[in-house]
Amino acid sequence: MNQPNNAASPAPALQRTLRRLFWAGGLLAFLGSFLLYASTMEGTSSFWDSGEFIASAHILGVPHSPGTPLYVLVAKVACLLPFWFLSIAQRVNLLSAFCGAAGVLFVYALAVRFFDDMAGRSQTLADGVVRIGGALTGALFLTFSDSYWTNSIEAEVYGMSNAFMGFMTWLAIKWGDMPKTPRSTSFIYLIFYLLALSVGFHLGTVLVFSGIFFFVLMSKDRPFSLLEWFVASATLGVFIADATIYRNGGFTLFLLGVLAIVIIWLYSRGKPFAAVCAGLFLLGLSVHLVLLIRSMHNPAIDEGDPETWRALYAVVRREQYPPTSIVNRKASYLFQFQHFNGYFQAQFQMFQAYVGQLNLGSLLPVGLGVWGMVDQYSRHRKTFVMLFVTLMVMSLGLIIFLNFSDSEVRERDYFYSSAFYYFAVFIGIGAASVLNELKGMFARSRNPVPATVALAVLFAAMPFTTMSQHYFTHDRSRNRTCAEYARNMLVCLEPNAVLFTNGDNDTFPLWFIQEVEGYRKDVRVVNLSLLNTPWYIKQCRDNEPRVPIAWTDDQIDQLVPVPGKDGWLLVRDLAVDHILRTNKFQRPVYFAVTIPSSTFAPYREILEMEGLAYKVVPRKGDNMVNVDKLEDCIVNQYSYGGILDANWKRDKSLYLQPYIEHLIQNYSAAFVQLAYEKHKAGDYATALRYMEVSGQISPRLEPPRQLLGLYYLDAGDTVGAIQYYMDALRNSPGDLQLMYRLAGVYERLGDYEKALDLIDPILREDPDSQDLVMMGYTLSVRGGMYPRARAYLADWLARHPGDQEVKQMLEDFDGQMQQGTKEQ
Repeated sequence: MNQPNNAASPAPALQRTLRRLFWAGGLLAFLGSFLLYASTMEGTSSFWDSGEFIASAHILGVPHSPGTPLYVLVAKVACLLPFWFLSIAQRVNLLSAFCGAAGVLFVYALAVRFFDDMAGRSQTLADGVVRIGGALTGALFLTFSDSYWTNSIEAEVYGMSNAFMGFMTWLAIKWGDMPKTPRSTSFIYLIFYLLALSVGFHLGTVLVFSGIFFFVLMSKDRPFSLLEWFVASATLGVFIADATIYRNGGFTLFLLGVLAIVIIWLYSRGKPFAAVCAGLFLLGLSVHLVLLIRSMHNPAIDEGDPETWRALYAVVRREQYPPTSIVNRKASYLFQFQHFNGYFQAQFQMFQAYVGQLNLGSLLPVGLGVWGMVDQYSRHRKTFVMLFVTLMVMSLGLIIFLNFSDSEVRERDYFYSSAFYYFAVFIGIGAASVLNELKGMFARSRNPVPATVALAVLFAAMPFTTMSQHYFTHDRSRNRTCAEYARNMLVCLEPNAVLFTNGDNDTFPLWFIQEVEGYRKDVRVVNLSLLNTPWYIKQCRDNEPRVPIAWTDDQIDQLVPVPGKDGWLLVRDLAVDHILRTNKFQRPVYFAVTIPSSTFAPYREILEMEGLAYKVVPRKGDNMVNVDKLEDCIVNQYSYGGILDANWKRDKSLYLQPYIEHLIQNYSAAFVQLAYEKHKAGDYATALRYMEVSGQISPRLEPPRQLLGLYYLDAGDTVGAIQYYMDALRNSPGDLQLMYRLAGVYERLGDYEKALDLIDPILREDPDSQDLVMMGYTLSVRGGMYPRARAYLADWLARHPGDQEVKQMLEDFDGQMQQGTKEQ
């Protein structure tokens, strides 16, 4: 990260001072961000891919396609570091913290370097302060940004990806500084090698080449021809297209053949540039041979089973996922752009204040970034094109290409983290540009440095407001929710059990706790999503602990979906049925509660609830529950760290992401079921206690929210019942369901007038509800409010004049009223 030489050099003493200042700023950016990430990183595994990555690194396994072999290898090195005071998970998480800090360092260096191109090399100490202050502003806004912070505190590939992108952009700038000799071309060679290596942790890293391509194209004194550059770039383009856009291997071979002919022709004419680039790119891709080598050893995690060249090719190309179509939109462009904008505005917000969809808290950093774009465009077009094209490809390009739907299973902000990364460079440039203008105010001062330093410190301090906004939601240092969830899923299972799971968050944490922490390795976890693939069925059959599968390889390879009574039966459905029939209750088999009920519906009558799993039992029944086992599991065996404190109250000292809040509803639902069983048995006090725990875990879950007051009433706490619903209505005014429940409480207490006062507004919202009308009529009669009772029937008939049953009720009512009047 040397300073550029695009202006007259300052005096040697000043030059040394500026260099030290530059490196001091870089050290501050790197160490500050690293210490922040290390102190807030996850204490164990996180949900989604992290558990799989940590486990794969520990055992040198093969994670999901495209296999990320370089990430697994580097993470394995992290596992081997002699940090005895850190767990395996913490060592891998620390790798993300290091990569995140390295990425911040490159944002800092790029902001300084780009501004030097725009304004010339620093000639005074104040000039250096301007550059350092502006670059630190951009680097720190990135440090504290939402997605980047998240990616830097858990075992994920995006921190490493962004660091590589920043490094390759810096290499391209370094090449642009050097005299264009064959020696300088080694920087381009290194970029091609790193691009191929980067595929080993995330395919999207190669998109950084988009800006580099135009930067080199706009350089007039290249030591290689345009044709050589286009051919070398086409090598990369063919690989990306084959891995993402289409699945026609024959067409890829044709294109590679044409490229090979052109490369050989250029080489024969003494132009080796394209050949060297292609060769280095191929060499970098060779890291994927690790997948083939490790798969041959059948590790516990061996996704895709790439033991053959064809299988390896399929894993690298991500063939288990359908190719993305940019024509058939899964959601409107308007929705997709607005969704991206929501992610974008959340990154750098200094405070929370919205006007419509405009986040006022992000205006200042976004304004600095936009100003950086404008100023760089006006002063140095070539570097602007490189940076802007990269930003557009990472944002607009990915919005179009990824084509996310409006019902994704999780937030997808991490796919755009590189766009936020490069926008932070623009923030740094913009901050330096504004500081440079403000510095002019002190031009006549004898010593402008103190005032300039004060301004630079003020600018660099602004991102700390973003840190204050994000710290609570990103501090995971005490969070063990994922590991405890995995342990809770396994702790109550019988020995040598088979457990069917649904997707990432009920599978990867289990792999982590089994392979890394060695817990309950006797249980075989069978993922139903993967059970649609032949290679996974074979692994379940052949690898210990083995699943009872009697099919041969040929039979497995011939499995296809077949029509059933209620639609199509997928391969997984056929496999589950085969496993159950082959097992014949010899080994305990469970379905995780995270599996959609429609998936295990054919077996619902032989499933019995035992905590976070349903056990397959040799008897039939409706909604069977092993009450004693359920109570022992969720009350005595499970851990709820980060969710409940020692008094079974919600622990509000830790932040849980929305998807975790959704996932832990399974705990809440288990307590609801146990409370229901206790209530049914007449144990109202215990039922109330368990329903309270359910409400503490998931306050927004409807069963405890609606029923808790009634459980208070059944337990003899009338005041508690009324108070609960009154408090709930204060938090959710106008909630008709709560009003209806409170009306039920007043009805049971005989306070019919208060009950009716709650029924009436509900009826106004739903005047066609005959049940509500009949309830109002009945309560009015019981309370002796006969005119009010008649009004309910009359109003209903006015809206439904053809209802003969209610018409007869009204006639009978009027007759009784008249008879009563005569008797008086």
